[in-house]
Amino acid sequence: MPHFKLEFEKLELLPSHPFTIARGTKKTVSNVLVTLSADGVTGFGEAGPNSRYDENADVVCEAIEQLPEIFFDDIESADELSEGLEQTSIKSVQSAKSALEMAWLDWWGKNQGQPLWKLWDAPSQTTPPTSFTIGLDDIDVMQQKVEGAKDYPILKVKLGTDQDEEIIKGIREVSHQIIRVDANEGWEDLATAKEAIRFLADKNVEFIEQPMPASCKKELAQLKEWSPLPIIADESFVGREYMDEIADQFDGINIKLQKVGSLVEASTLIEKARERNLEVMIGCMIESSLGISAGALLGTWADYVDLDGHLLISNDPFSGLTLTDEKRIRMSDSAGLGVSRN
Repeated sequence: MPHFKLEFEKLELLPSHPFTIARGTKKTVSNVLVTLSADGVTGFGEAGPNSRYDENADVVCEAIEQLPEIFFDDIESADELSEGLEQTSIKSVQSAKSALEMAWLDWWGKNQGQPLWKLWDAPSQTTPPTSFTIGLDDIDVMQQKVEGAKDYPILKVKLGTDQDEEIIKGIREVSHQIIRVDANEGWEDLATAKEAIRFLADKNVEFIEQPMPASCKKELAQLKEWSPLPIIADESFVGREYMDEIADQFDGINIKLQKVGSLVEASTLIEKARERNLEVMIGCMIESSLGISAGALLGTWADYVDLDGHLLISNDPFSGLTLTDEKRIRMSDSAGLGVSRN
């Protein structure tokens, strides 16, 4: 069996514009890069921690430090790795688990000399078209961002403010693109959510993502029953909820590796969602092309993808993903996750 060397470092990403959602603004993003080396092969993984889930780069680094380096020496499969990480102290830090599994899978694919999407029998080398996120800002600035994203067929527009109607009206002045609305739990009661959706219903909006706080389970179920637009779970779904309860509240789920913690587990969640007629979207945090490459693999099984994290930064340290003219993410023919460090 190979002996692995595990290393990690903080990865400071710079959004091209300050990134604002209903909960706050990010001018820089601190992720963590994991490298796993053995037999002359190095695999890479990326943790994109989010404070919404009580994680940050320091928490990730502290968790990884506690993992014995010899842990990887006896791992023979992704399933075994996923199960093994659940038996360690790192099990509660989902983005760290995701990065470690990502690094091992990248190493394994490179060691096999095959792209991971082929080794996993992905249904395609490309994802559905990705949306492009328009963060909250002054309306004229949001209009400029929309103009800059005119080649994307789908926009993801952040709402959850007291200016939501004005924002959408402003965007519709400059664009007729499909809009996916993400309120990030910003509509705090049922009446507010209904009023907002009533306004959005004829504005070429495809669906509403996380309209209300995750704690509003009863109200979300009522909203789903009433809503003329599909409702997709994000903050309400981290992968450990009862899927039947999620199906009562939502029409679909947004799976993000950084909150689920595992490609293997995410694959199982897609199957469970299908059993309950839930639609599946693969989303992301602000991540480099490395993290997005893992999301893109899952995205080949999804109905929708929101995998633009690498498109929102100005200093992507990895390359290898490409966009088709339809803005589908195309995975590389190179081995492993198919990306390389710049």
